[in-house]
Amino acid sequence: MGVIIRDQYGVAIAAASKRLSGHFAPNLAECMTIKVGTELVKECNLKNWSIESDAINVINTITNPAPLAPEAHIIEDIKEGMLMIFCSSVNHCSQSANNVAHSLAQFAIDSKKNFVWKEVMPMFLGLLICNDYLFCNC
Repeated sequence: MGVIIRDQYGVAIAAASKRLSGHFAPNLAECMTIKVGTELVKECNLKNWSIESDAINVINTITNPAPLAPEAHIIEDIKEGMLMIFCSSVNHCSQSANNVAHSLAQFAIDSKKNFVWKEVMPMFLGLLICNDYLFCNC
């Protein structure tokens, strides 16, 4: 999974690249990723933040939870995190605005390790962060 946290200007504040053990349905994996993102936001003590994902089904499930969905327990954790740390919105973004997260996920697969960066991002993300910002809904 790959998570990128940016400020209101698109500057990367934190990122995570974590390898999932096992195989998960895409929606479940995306929910797990968003949960990791909410935990990273809390760890960075950020307020007034937004969730963005290119997985429209997951965004819809967060905004209109289905209690019997396989990912319902993770959605509950996400919603609790949103309340505790003042999430202002949940938005769908295009896949072209989400390349950093996809690159971080691929990095986790290739490196077979978990990484968390705060304030200083790895060099390989520099151009991707700039390109994502150009395509995002900011």
